Amino acid sequence: MSWISTLTAGGWVLMILVPIGIILLYFLKLRREPVEVPSTYLWAKTIEDLHVNSLLQRLRRSLLLFLQLLIVGLAALAMLRPGIRGEMASQGRLVFLLDTSASMQTTDVPGHRNRFERAKQLIGDRIETMTDEETAMLVAFSDRAEVLQSFTSERRRLRDALSRVEVTNRSTDVLGALKAADGLANPRRTSEIGDVNDVQVADAKPADLLMYSDGGFQNVTEFSLGNLIPEYIALGTDSPTNLAITAFSAERNVEKPSEVQAFATVVNLGSQPATATASLTLEEELLDASGVDLPPGEQVGLSFAFENDEAVSLKLSLDIDDDFALDNVAFAGLTPLRTVSVLVVTPGNTPLRLALNTPKASKICVSEFVAPAYLSTDAYKQRSAAGADDLIIYDRCSPETMPITNTFFVGDLPPGETWKWRTDPSGVVLVDLDRTHPMMRYLELFSLLIFKGRSIDGPAGSMELLGADIGPMMVLAPRDGYQDLVLGFELVSEDGSGETQTNTNWYAERSWPVFVLNVLRYLAGAAEASGAPSFKPGDTVRLRLESALPQVTVQHAGSEPTMVPVGPSGFTEIVMTDQPGNYQVTAKDRVVDLFSINLFDTRESTIATAPSVELGYESVEAASGGVEKRKEYWRWLLLGMLAVLATEWWVFARRVG
Repeated sequence: MSWISTLTAGGWVLMILVPIGIILLYFLKLRREPVEVPSTYLWAKTIEDLHVNSLLQRLRRSLLLFLQLLIVGLAALAMLRPGIRGEMASQGRLVFLLDTSASMQTTDVPGHRNRFERAKQLIGDRIETMTDEETAMLVAFSDRAEVLQSFTSERRRLRDALSRVEVTNRSTDVLGALKAADGLANPRRTSEIGDVNDVQVADAKPADLLMYSDGGFQNVTEFSLGNLIPEYIALGTDSPTNLAITAFSAERNVEKPSEVQAFATVVNLGSQPATATASLTLEEELLDASGVDLPPGEQVGLSFAFENDEAVSLKLSLDIDDDFALDNVAFAGLTPLRTVSVLVVTPGNTPLRLALNTPKASKICVSEFVAPAYLSTDAYKQRSAAGADDLIIYDRCSPETMPITNTFFVGDLPPGETWKWRTDPSGVVLVDLDRTHPMMRYLELFSLLIFKGRSIDGPAGSMELLGADIGPMMVLAPRDGYQDLVLGFELVSEDGSGETQTNTNWYAERSWPVFVLNVLRYLAGAAEASGAPSFKPGDTVRLRLESALPQVTVQHAGSEPTMVPVGPSGFTEIVMTDQPGNYQVTAKDRVVDLFSINLFDTRESTIATAPSVELGYESVEAASGGVEKRKEYWRWLLLGMLAVLATEWWVFARRVG
């Protein structure tokens, strides 16, 4: 028999005073007024009552007093919650590890909404069986661990912590949770092994490690359990049904930008054959559908094609009621056009200005033209050091130091000794073109006339994009995460009298605006609407936006918009990414970026319960985790108290009557 007190010390003091007060009421002497009567014969009963209420008289037997004291005693026993606990072997310290990863949403547990709710019930039952000498802590883990309640013997605090835990959409990594438990049971030492002054900082404290999970995590090998005694309580079954989307993306056809192609992979990760229809929707409008019929362990690739010129948000869903619904839906999108900032430092270049102001270029580029004298100003130094521009074009000039961004040099070299001219100015005949590089795509340049140019020697890692009879004429080189493009000839030049004259006929060719557009897309980072990146739930999403934006709004379907600040270099970080879906990043009612959150985790979608787990070079077999519930008798005591109370009223009524 064990007891669980429901009252504090002050409450028990008040409870003890109740029977004392009842007894005092029976000793109480009533104050009566004297009345003269001719005879006492008729008042014999009254005289007897005076004897009873006299404090000097011995307390007589009273059935009512006995019943009232019995009622108070039964109430006190009920508040002690007497009961019999199930026998549980324990080290005196319990570490509850609760798996809150996405796979715990699997609905293959009869009588419970999912595996997670079953795990919470099992932990709650174990908390109720704790003795007063036992202490416990609660750790939840998905892709990261969180200590929800440190060691305590108070069941109320453990129950409150357990009630706050929620299942997540994240993947599983149990190592962090094991390290949190390891800190208790395996005390550390003051120095490295072999030091003569090495001492142990604390006594070893063995603990029971109770892991409530489906085992859907990697084997933990580089970890020592030490004084932890593990028990793996398996949740779920080993034969679930699950048809999962493990990949989904969309991209535009390079040759036909209005044509969008979507690709998906569907895998049967369950133990039974599965049939479903995969439906592709755009803004809740059905675009296409495809049937899926897969035996266990097989996969199929799906492809869809449609036309759309705008940024789009796509959703692919499987119409199947399997045990794990989270991976039945996937999201993808195409990012909108990105506007880039380009600074052009030039003494004057009409062909370059015209190319940057074509309808296509102006749609993705905001350009600013300044004279070479601007390079010596404080405004330029701050601008280049902050990386405020996506691309800086230096036409026939060069800065003292390189900026924190990509650059394009026309007719001049970057500062430093890594770039050199290979030849003196001379006539140029183009002989080679790297058509595989994105900046040289769709270009025909062998008919160009170039009056004067010089070949280039670039730094280590340089790539020749355009070759001539005198050597490399266009070179691209990496620089600490940035890229520098150098053109070995001028577009326009000045004669001896300062008059502007052309050095090539490139500006008159159709390839010139195409080349500038390629530079904006590749070197400045302005690409046509392309596939939106996909991240996993809980990931921190880092985006580079227009630096002129002070803040943006992030929102996905069914959620409230969130304001996120943008850094001076245009970078922003988004951390509210727990829910799958398409997230739109907007500024002033304009979509500036888009990304998707998807599970896409084969390990998490493989929901069959693991029969055993590897923890620190030890294989732990699965256990059911059921505990014998505590049998409590306080309800019967309350019923008995009510029965005695009814008897007391019956006796009182008969006596008064």
